[in-house]
Amino acid sequence: MGLNLSISMIPSSFTTPAATQASQANTAAQRPMAKVLGQDDFLKLLTMQMQNQDPMNPQTNTDFVAQMAQFTTLEQSRSMTKSLQSIQARQDVQTAVQLLGKPVQLSDGRMGLVEKVTLDSTGAPTLQVGSNTYKLNQVVAYDQPQDPFARLTASPVGP
Repeated sequence: MGLNLSISMIPSSFTTPAATQASQANTAAQRPMAKVLGQDDFLKLLTMQMQNQDPMNPQTNTDFVAQMAQFTTLEQSRSMTKSLQSIQARQDVQTAVQLLGKPVQLSDGRMGLVEKVTLDSTGAPTLQVGSNTYKLNQVVAYDQPQDPFARLTASPVGP
C-alpha cells in the first residue's frame, strides 16, 4: 500500500511559509502600529501559527500550552504594574497632604511651610511653598513642628 499524492489533493488555501510572511508583511504595513499586543493579538498569532505550521512536523500541545502560560504571566505582570502605579499615586497624594503646614527643605535649597497641595493634570501632587510650586519629589527634608500641647500633657498635674 503506497502513498499516492497529487497536486490536486493540496488545498487551494495552502501557502508556503515565504508567501505567508510576505502576505503578513503587506497587511502589517497597511495598519497602524500598536504600542502593546493584547490578548486578541496573541490569539490571532496563535491561530495563524497553527494554520501555517508544517504538517510533517507539527507543534505539540505542550508548545502551545507553554506559549499560553507565558502570555498569561505577561498579562498578570502588566496588571500588577498598573496596580502598583495606582497605589504609588495614592500614596504620593497622601504624603503631600500630610506635609500641609509643615516646614520643608526643597532641592533648590529653599525652606518654607507647605501652604497648599493641588493635583496637576496627571493627578500628581504639587506643593505650594511661599509663592512657588514644587513637585513632591523636590522635597528633600521635612521637619515635624513642635506640638505646643506636648509639654502640657507630659508634665504632671497637681498642687
